[in-house]
Amino acid sequence: MSASLFEFFRGVREELRKVVWPSRELVIKASIAVVLFTAFFSVYLWLWDLLFVKIISLVFNNL
Repeated sequence: MSASLFEFFRGVREELRKVVWPSRELVIKASIAVVLFTAFFSVYLWLWDLLFVKIISLVFNNL
């Protein structure tokens, strides 16, 4: 079993050598894009939530 485990990790190492890793610049740009996208949609969903809370409170306060 240890021989097959050793061969497995050897194969993993060989495959990792084939990976084309992104540049530092690309990682930074992608991270900024993700943070901005998340912030934008967080505010967007918060505004919709606020709108629905106002509508629901108007409906139930008038009953």
